[in-house]
Amino acid sequence: MRKVAIVGQKQINAADVGKSRERMLFELCRDFYKEMGITRHDIDTFVLCSNDFYSGHTISNVFEDCPVGAYMKDETKVEADGVMAATYAFIRILSGLYDTAVVVASSQGGSVMRPYLQMDYSLNPTYDRQVDLLNEVNAAALQARAYMDEFGVSEEVLDKIAARNLRNAARNPYAFNGKTDVTPADVANSDVLYEPIKAMHCYPFTDGACVLLLAAEDRAKELTDAPVWIKGVGDLLETYYPERDVSRSKSVKSSAERAYKMAGISDPASELDLVEVSAKFSYQEPIICEALGLFPEGSAGDVADRGLADMDSAMPVSPSGGALGAYAFCAGGLVRIAECYRQLTGGAGDTQVADAHTALAHGQDGLFLQHNAVMVVSTEEG
Repeated sequence: MRKVAIVGQKQINAADVGKSRERMLFELCRDFYKEMGITRHDIDTFVLCSNDFYSGHTISNVFEDCPVGAYMKDETKVEADGVMAATYAFIRILSGLYDTAVVVASSQGGSVMRPYLQMDYSLNPTYDRQVDLLNEVNAAALQARAYMDEFGVSEEVLDKIAARNLRNAARNPYAFNGKTDVTPADVANSDVLYEPIKAMHCYPFTDGACVLLLAAEDRAKELTDAPVWIKGVGDLLETYYPERDVSRSKSVKSSAERAYKMAGISDPASELDLVEVSAKFSYQEPIICEALGLFPEGSAGDVADRGLADMDSAMPVSPSGGALGAYAFCAGGLVRIAECYRQLTGGAGDTQVADAHTALAHGQDGLFLQHNAVMVVSTEEG
């Protein structure tokens, strides 16, 4: 199998970028190509990640091709999450038809779209959407309660998880929702949305975009002295929520198992140096991390109390602040990969994890953690 590496990243996240999506993408990619010393003609294929509902018109990539430099070039689109788009770009290079691929994901959930409203279209159109009882936040509340009741986890644990992520985000220049001195009590005192979900448990509405450059082995070594190799990928879409146990995530578990097998990882808790997970609500972090095999099932309280997911722990979880620091739909998972790249190349600044060599990025789409994808990356080429 060909070896494929990530050789560069650039991202932007803000509550409101103050410009159109097309201008945001143009400036991001223009600056990225300059930094990488390439032009659009050095790119063999483009994979764009956007969504018609999020963009407000059909064929959402039609207005993205020109700003990112994909016009008159090989280009395709992946809906949903950026980890899924990066996986597709990885597969395209593995095919042998391409040596380089740019992945670009974006949305404007801060200034243009309304994420909670758009997520209603993930609901069953013949019943749930018609009766108008479920939405993204009360669905999160139902899943949070399912996990909490199953394993005896208190609301205070969710507060501690949120506070840690918000403090981490305050140290990340690519996040805008960080809070340096936030405490679990601050989180607990934020507005109640749907019990047990409070305002500070939730991702912030975000304008954002991210671009990655992937390259096959020989080209990767020409483009950078520090390639980050893609070692394993996994992706699984589960059935609709009433037909499964939402206190756990089968799709995260199965996706991780596939990625670990491909990467040659048998003990993720000891072989991974950090993970970046797309936990849009604080309760999702333990469900995801336990399904990834990083902590025992139902151990969220112990992990929070002992700081086992802190930045200086043996298993740092989302040192960037994760989705609570910034979450642009479609770009959310791609940002998680970009953050892993920053960590493994020693460029994560105040969020840097010491001696990081292998990491995992996670992305999701749909209500109740329905669709999940993971990517394992490493500085080790072999």
